[in-house]
Amino acid sequence: MKVCALFGGPHKKGNTAKLLEAFLDGLRGNGHLVQRIDLVELTIQPCKGCMACKKPTADGCIQKDDMHGVLDSVQEADLLIFASPMYWWNLAGPLKNAIDRFFSLPFNATAEKSVFSGKKLLLVMTSGQPSERDGREGLELIMQRMCSFTGMEWLGTITAGTNNKPISEQSDVLKAARLRGSSLA
Repeated sequence: MKVCALFGGPHKKGNTAKLLEAFLDGLRGNGHLVQRIDLVELTIQPCKGCMACKKPTADGCIQKDDMHGVLDSVQEADLLIFASPMYWWNLAGPLKNAIDRFFSLPFNATAEKSVFSGKKLLLVMTSGQPSERDGREGLELIMQRMCSFTGMEWLGTITAGTNNKPISEQSDVLKAARLRGSSLA
């Protein structure tokens, strides 16, 4: 299985990155081909809402930035992973910008062939609250509706709170994330 992990956090070795890497290690150990894209290292402009990508003669988004390579990786993947710290009950800006740019792809499973049909989606997130108070319900609802609309399968969330101690000190959380990755077929 080809995996594309879009990492939207600002800290390449922070809590979210460590949780994501534990899950990706499990996937790699199970023989999956994994690509992690650190979005903060790329130049990705926000969607302009110009609708040029929807014109009959359009060849994708007209913006000339690093998103074109990201979109290629997204289209090739069987599993998409959105990884982000929880910022004010939402995704971090770099990941949100990238997802908004998905608009340039055929995505509506009922109106046209969706490039997302048959893909799986999983959210990896951390927050400054304990997991039972992290506020992920709103993000999960958005992800579930995104999956329903585009034809993806929602695989749920891997999450951990970090207010008491960093992820690196939560061996049970890292072990569970690694195990979940190794269990995906």
